[in-house]
Amino acid sequence: MTIQKKLVLGMIGSACLLAACGGDTLELEPPTPQISTTFSGSADGWQGAFADYHPETAPTDVVWESRALPAPLSGQAYYTGGTNRSDDLFIYNKKKFSGYAPSTSYLLRFEIEIASNQSSGCVGVGGAPGESVYVVAGAAPTEPKTVLNNGEYTVNLDRGNQATPGTASQVLGNVANAVQNCGPQVWQTKVLKSTAPLAVTSNASGEIWVFFGIDSGFEAKSTVFYKSIKVAVEPARKP
Repeated sequence: MTIQKKLVLGMIGSACLLAACGGDTLELEPPTPQISTTFSGSADGWQGAFADYHPETAPTDVVWESRALPAPLSGQAYYTGGTNRSDDLFIYNKKKFSGYAPSTSYLLRFEIEIASNQSSGCVGVGGAPGESVYVVAGAAPTEPKTVLNNGEYTVNLDRGNQATPGTASQVLGNVANAVQNCGPQVWQTKVLKSTAPLAVTSNASGEIWVFFGIDSGFEAKSTVFYKSIKVAVEPARKP
């Protein structure tokens, strides 16, 4: 067989693959949108909110903003924090993502890089300043909102509380860094990841709301820098 004949046969074979050799165009599933934000310049559209408090214990110093990382770190990151006056304060961030198949189940895996100056093994009021401040991530087909429920402001989703996850959330870890000295505080980075996927169903418009934040059992001020968040999204395969 000549080289020219081989090329012709190869082109025919490729055409058969594309047209299924029957004249019909092969239907290919569109790629699933992935989620990734590096907070090196801005909040990138993430919105801040807080919950888990009563009117008389509402924090007055909650902040969300892009700031320069403290030394010895460098660059910019997304800074958030506030004072827990209720023994339970959830400071979270949310954003809507689109382009998914409508009313379809997906599996999400989270990876969040933070910077924290809270040492490990230290004692604090109500709980440890590091180990009792949990990093939480979750997702839902509807917007996470803070609502008044029986005299307490809570989130309108089953997100669990502190160390306990809910059906819409995962506890990825806490803000304690690797420093064992409870004296001078040192800023360090830390990467927190899902140990299992979280299932979520997109809404009828093919949208998913993602949220993440810190849930504090430490009755004082907690702060953290978010350097990045990545969410691996894949369709849930039926057996």
